[in-house]
Parts: sequence; C-alpha cells; structure tokens
Amino acid sequence: MDRKRPNHEDHGGYNKKQRPNTNTANHGQRGMNGPRNGPIPQKAPTFHDKTNPILRELAQLPDPERCDPCKLASEELQSGMVALLDQLVQDEAGGKRDKDVLHHARELHGLLSKRLSVNFPSKPIKDLDSKRPETIPKINIPPYIAQPFKLSKSLPPLPPITEPYLQEAVFTHTTANDSKSAKTRGYRGTEINYERLEFLGDAYIEIIASRLIYSRFPDVEASKQSYWREQLVRNETLCQYSKAYGLGNTLKHGPHIPESKSWGKILADVFEAYVAALVLSTPDSAAGFQTAESWLTELWSPKLLEFNVQPIENPKARDEINKLVMAKGIKLDYREERKMELTKGKQKFFIGLYLTGWGFVNEHLGSGEGQNKSQACVFAAQDALLDKRGIVKRANAEKLKVYPPKPKEDVA
Repeated sequence: MDRKRPNHEDHGGYNKKQRPNTNTANHGQRGMNGPRNGPIPQKAPTFHDKTNPILRELAQLPDPERCDPCKLASEELQSGMVALLDQLVQDEAGGKRDKDVLHHARELHGLLSKRLSVNFPSKPIKDLDSKRPETIPKINIPPYIAQPFKLSKSLPPLPPITEPYLQEAVFTHTTANDSKSAKTRGYRGTEINYERLEFLGDAYIEIIASRLIYSRFPDVEASKQSYWREQLVRNETLCQYSKAYGLGNTLKHGPHIPESKSWGKILADVFEAYVAALVLSTPDSAAGFQTAESWLTELWSPKLLEFNVQPIENPKARDEINKLVMAKGIKLDYREERKMELTKGKQKFFIGLYLTGWGFVNEHLGSGEGQNKSQACVFAAQDALLDKRGIVKRANAEKLKVYPPKPKEDVA
C-alpha cells in the first residue's frame, strides 16, 4: 500500500510540488549534495513602472493646477464655509455667546473671505482683459456724500477741463474733421470729436442723477424717482445748460450746423461730453467724479427743490441708528404716535421710534413728521441720532461689549 509522502520544503526554500526553474543562469549552480538555490523574488511594482495599475489610474486624473472644475469646486467649498461661519457667528452672538468660539469664527470668516477675494478676477474677466483691454484709467466712484442744496441766483462756475486733448475733443463736431471722414458719424482712428466722450458722459450724468435722487428722496416711490431723473437728464434740460454756459460758441463745426434742427441735440451732446472730459482729465478719477457730482448737484438744485417734497438732511439716518444699536434680539419699533392729519389737501404723519433691548423696554428715542410714513420714519431716526437723553450712547456701549469692533489691519 502506497503511503502518501508528506509535503516538506527542502533546504532550498521551495515546495517540491512547485519546483523551481533549473535554469542555472537564473538560479545558480546546484551541487550534488548541497541545497538548491530558491527562486529570485519578484519586486513589487514601483511608481516608475509603467505597468503599475495604480500609476495608470493616477495618470488619468486631471492635473489640479490645470483643472478648472477642481478650482471651481475648491472655491465653492470655501464659499460654503464662509456662509456656514456667518451663520455660526449669528447663532453664537444671539445664543450662549461663547466669546472664544465667536472670536475664532470671525477670524476664520475674515481669512477665508480675503482668500476668495484674491482669486478674482475670474477667467471671463481675464479673457476680456486680454482680448479687449481698457484704454482709459479705471474710474473710482466714491460713496455718495450728501451736500446741502444751494439755490444759486446764477449758474455755478464751470469746472475747467485740465487735459488739452480732451478739451479739444469736447468742442469738435464730426463735421469739423476732413470731408472724407465727416461723411459718416463716429470715431475713426485719430479723428478728434466729442462723440465717444458724449457716450461716456451720458452714463455719468445718469448715475449722478440717480445717486442724488435716491439719496435725497428715499421716501419717494421708484416710478416717481425715475420720472424726476428724466427731468434732470433729458436733452432739453442739458441743452439749456449748454446755452447758458455758452458751450456752443466754442464748438468747431461745419457750415449751417447752428441753423439745423439738430442743433439743440448737439448742444446737449456737448454738455454730456464735457462731463466725461471733466472726470477723465483729473489724475485722481475719484476726485474728478466728485467734482462733476458737486457741480451738477448745485446746477440741479433749483429743479430738485421744485419737486415739492421736503428734502431730508440725513437720508441715511435709519441706517445709522441701526448700526449703533441693532443686533439679534434687539427691536427698533417705528409707531404712529397720533393719527394722520390732512391740511390743505396735504397729509402729515407722526411717527415715534422706540427701543427694546440692551436693558431698555419701549424706550422712546425720537419723533418725526412727514408727508408719508416713510419720510416721517427718517425724520424720527434723525431725531433719535441727536440722543438728547443719552439712551443711544448707552445702548451702543452695551452692544460693543458683545460685538467688539475688529482691529484695523496695518497697511504695509
């Protein structure tokens, strides 16, 4: 009876069922009585081995430096983090108010927000800059600063244009150019005329009028604000100003232009071009815009006062009182203090402003009267800012204990 031989490994380190290749070139010499050399162990694939399946998979992945979706996903993740931190700050400020959590959440919120701002401009803006670069300096439009109305008996002085090239372009009509280029309207190469400046000045005048009306008449409905703006910027109004300043007397043009039906429109165009040149000719573009805005505000003051609505000295009064005392859980209540009165067909509303929070309950801050509730609320906020009893100051001090101001970063 055959006996099963046990499966033993020999001294060469291999199993007899798995006999090694006897190729002496690979496995060395085998002696008569000595042990056999075992097989040469195979090396694990490395990252330099092109047959490595892991390397093949990695090669198919996009390069993070060149992958726009990867960058977009990273930015979206950080934007989401900023939104979550913003919510966390609000929750902590209105709940348990853990000062450490609140402090670090605000710090991280600020750092991520700064990082996101560095990633701009975006690719579309970069493409636009490369294919259609800007040809004039950027115009910095400053925040609106309310100025008192000046009802002048005469026109305010005409601010000077300090750049000679722009001065020449403002007072040159297309018909003053050579006869060949005068056949068609528009800017042609080195041809100098006011048309491109008129295009830009029209936009400046529109935004200055919009800022002025939006700030001075916050209680007026948008449809009426649009109508009033149109009264300020329409060609008939600008033509009158152009005539009053004698801008047409300096204009270089072809024959018979002043007698044409379009002369009024031309004078309005010259006025628009003058505003654009005024902004562009100032080295500090923000200062140039402010000069134009101050001049137009004084020029438009008589018309604005004809709108038969009481101008508001501080149109941002409600925003200012909110910044001083408002926070989560704090209430500023605008209430009717007495019924509306009708005098000579005109309404008058009476509104009071009351504070609940920071240790005060229904504390009266100020009162105001107006032709409608919105206007009366603004006047009530103005009265509250006077802080005759020091309530606003005390409430603001309590707010600063919970929401301390952020330290200003040193500008290197």
